[in-house]
Amino acid sequence: MPDSGATTSPAGDARQHVEDSPPAARPQRRAQPPPGERAHHRRPRGRRGAASQAPPRLALLLLGLLALAGIIALIAALGGDDDGDAGRGAGNLSAGGTQLLPVPSDGLGSLVGKDVQGRDVVVQSVVRGQKDPDALEGFSVGSGAQDRVYVEWGGDVGSDEASYTPKVGEKVQLSGPVRPAPENPEQTLNLNAADAELVRSQGGYVNADEVEPTG
Repeated sequence: MPDSGATTSPAGDARQHVEDSPPAARPQRRAQPPPGERAHHRRPRGRRGAASQAPPRLALLLLGLLALAGIIALIAALGGDDDGDAGRGAGNLSAGGTQLLPVPSDGLGSLVGKDVQGRDVVVQSVVRGQKDPDALEGFSVGSGAQDRVYVEWGGDVGSDEASYTPKVGEKVQLSGPVRPAPENPEQTLNLNAADAELVRSQGGYVNADEVEPTG
């Protein structure tokens, strides 16, 4: 008769098989290097390539400064010194050591009585009499319509000095004192409205004693 203690069931055999089986091998985690080594072995992410392709900031800054300096120099060359150029182009006209061309900002009033010396001054206009167009009253010298001084050279003030008649564009030498502007330049100096306003605004004019062409 079979031994009852040795009797086994299918369920018991399966449980016994599971208990006898070795445990399943767990996947081992890969050892990680220390943080410092990990950073050391990382591949660069293109920083080196980008830096080699981009122009240095210092070079760009220098190029910008050079361009700005060139623009400033160009503007200075084109603009120039208008007052200085006007004075040189108009010749030399001075009274008591003061240059009258360009015309001083405070006019000629403070120079009344000073002797004027003119060298190579350019005639800008010739003034004829309002009543007698053949009568010479004077002329203006300077660099243009906005920068000129009136020179009385006729018989309106003092004796009639006009033995020589200058022409527009001609260079002349002259001498004579600065006279104060009269209350009514139109009448006293026999001037038109524009020339009278010039004398009035500048507070004076040159009463030439001698005028002769340059050369």
